[in-house]
Amino acid sequence: MSTASKITLCLSFTFAVGSFLSINYMQQAEKAAIRQGPIKDAARMASKENKKHLANDREHKMQLELREKYEKLQPLNNEIIVGLDNEKKD
Repeated sequence: MSTASKITLCLSFTFAVGSFLSINYMQQAEKAAIRQGPIKDAARMASKENKKHLANDREHKMQLELREKYEKLQPLNNEIIVGLDNEKKD
């Protein structure tokens, strides 16, 4: 075999092995990414739920502060105010 044909054979073999290894690596990386999908999705959903919970807590605190503020201005009691009816009904 000539030197040129040996070099060509060696390069062809190296290219074939390199292609095989790179394809195998890419498949494993894709499988790992697919496995991480549900985990990332669960984390995203938990984060979203946590944000909603924090927003609800802030609004609840704000409502309590407003209630306290307005009760100071106009205290609430359980007394029902009934208007006096001066007209006599027949």
